[in-house]
Amino acid sequence: MLRHIGQCLVQLAVAMVGIVTVAFFLVRAIPGDPALYMLGDFATAESLATLRARLGLDLPVWEQYFIFLGRALHGDLGASVVTGQPALAEILAGVPSSASLAITGIGIAILIGVPLGIIAAVRQGSWADAAVMVAALGGISFPVFWVGLVAILLLSHQVPLFPTLGASSDPGFWTGLHHLALPAIVLGVSVAAYIARLTRSAMLEVLGQDFIRVARAMGVPERRIVWRLALRNAVIPILAVIGVTFAWSLGNAILVEVVFSRPGLGSTILKAILARDYQLVQAGVLVLAAAVVLVNVALDLLYGVIDPRLRAA
Repeated sequence: MLRHIGQCLVQLAVAMVGIVTVAFFLVRAIPGDPALYMLGDFATAESLATLRARLGLDLPVWEQYFIFLGRALHGDLGASVVTGQPALAEILAGVPSSASLAITGIGIAILIGVPLGIIAAVRQGSWADAAVMVAALGGISFPVFWVGLVAILLLSHQVPLFPTLGASSDPGFWTGLHHLALPAIVLGVSVAAYIARLTRSAMLEVLGQDFIRVARAMGVPERRIVWRLALRNAVIPILAVIGVTFAWSLGNAILVEVVFSRPGLGSTILKAILARDYQLVQAGVLVLAAAVVLVNVALDLLYGVIDPRLRAA
């Protein structure tokens, strides 16, 4: 178990360095000059050169990278080139809103996707299996922003059950939950389709094993076989699916925030990209990537708790 924890921590360190590197060079690939954006089209060459020097944009890219890497190791991701505020602080300000949407959405996806996947596996070849798979295929095929627009049209305009906007200035819990509900449902339904398909595959693999046949031959009730024997052995691949879909749900959450005009990482990163705000985009990418890595490392550690083979290693 200690060896497994050590491997997870090493993987975390390597992944974070890789994320910092990729984020730095991808952001530099965005066309446009931040100095020109800040000063406008009529800026003089002298003023542009002065601003580039102040921002460090006149240095070679490799030198900019090592400066950025050294600062990132100390938690300094620079300042926004537009507002002048610390980039990390601006990104972290949008984390609570985005985290509430992503966590609620993935929770809804688990509540929908796992039971549907189990039903489809238990009733393989039946109309229920076909219906679940068709619904899952549709959920995967339709873009989340299109589903969000349809949901707004149907459930906010045609049948006014939810607010059109996904955020409210009222700090009340129930008001906030009411505004969060529709964006979270849209996000959850899109992710649930993927979870349902892979839960079905994991359950079918377990249900086809010899110990399940032996349990049925011994007269063990089918409900106990499905929910205690099969599901317990399918938990690890299902958790792996949830870890992968968490990254997907974060990406979709950004789109959902834009569609529903919710404040959060989505609107902040979108504005930073349009403004060529390198520091803010880098900070946003790093925070999102770090969240995905930390969740997957936590799931790896959870595997060690669930799987006795890893505990004994």
